[in-house]
Amino acid sequence: MNKQWLFSKKLDLLFLYLPIFITWGLCFLFDSTFADMKIPLLVWVFFVLGVDVSHVWSTIFRTYLSKEERVNYSSVIKLAPMIAFLFTLIFSWYSENLFWRVLAYFALYHFIKQQYGFLKLYKIKSPVKGKVFKDEAMIYLGTLYPVFIWHFLGDRKFNWFNTDDFITFPILSTGIVDILNIIYFSILMTWIVELLLSSQKNNRSFPIGKVLWVVSTFGTWWLGIVYFNSDFSFTITNVVAHGIPYMFLVFYYVEEKKVIRNNHSQSIMKVVFSVLWMLLICLFLGSSEEMLWDIFINNERVDLFGNWPELYVDHQFLRALIIAFLSLPQITHYILDGFIWKGKDNPYIKNIFTR
Repeated sequence: MNKQWLFSKKLDLLFLYLPIFITWGLCFLFDSTFADMKIPLLVWVFFVLGVDVSHVWSTIFRTYLSKEERVNYSSVIKLAPMIAFLFTLIFSWYSENLFWRVLAYFALYHFIKQQYGFLKLYKIKSPVKGKVFKDEAMIYLGTLYPVFIWHFLGDRKFNWFNTDDFITFPILSTGIVDILNIIYFSILMTWIVELLLSSQKNNRSFPIGKVLWVVSTFGTWWLGIVYFNSDFSFTITNVVAHGIPYMFLVFYYVEEKKVIRNNHSQSIMKVVFSVLWMLLICLFLGSSEEMLWDIFINNERVDLFGNWPELYVDHQFLRALIIAFLSLPQITHYILDGFIWKGKDNPYIKNIFTR
């Protein structure tokens, strides 16, 4: 078993960390260019449509398109869309602003739990851990501190879904934030040193993969929310660090499960074509979903999806009905993700990540 990496050194670096580090570089290069403007169309297509929306649809390969998974999670995959539809219909009919606010906080919870979930997978690989600062606490600190600044500094030029979907209380000064930043990164460095000393003391390998996951979490959330203050930087750091690792996790799980079930490995070309096929399906479904959102509800990307003013819906109940339908993939994904990656409910997870 590879004790430092989740998949392997090459795969972790290529699919988990390289995309994240690239987005950091893009922020430093182009944040000032796009600081006070709407996200350019090509940026939106690549990052939002290509990564964020598509990763939501990749969940179907772990659930609805797998006969074994449908049986294993039969109750939740039936109930999740019904709950999602009912919730969305009621809230969006009552108030669209309230619906987007509730969904924004649900999405925030989902994003944080994914960082926690990957950490738990890394912990399967290596028992090295800190005593003063627990691994799980580091994930919560890495994500919640930037969100705290977002809420209490109150000058952020971006939002999660819609304007003012997060409730802000602008009571912090930049001077206090500077001090908190020092404490934030000091705790991170202390945790890393503690792991280094623990690994040496117990004659174990330093868990570089787990450390990179926590460091990338700190860096992504802090850069995207605290250091930079633009829709561009928040969007690309947010969606890449969340969407690409998730899609790779799903595709890796699907292919490794085939190996376990068939008791023999597959050719590289067969795996590549299988992954590309899944990716194309996600892109097609995601593009179709966004087109429907734009035609019936948003009418914001006419340069991409065309102008259909006669199809724009402004009737309150009909809008709520369409929003409930189009939100199904996203909210169902949030719900299912809380169940399908629990190792105690799925023997394949431990088998795959301890091989």
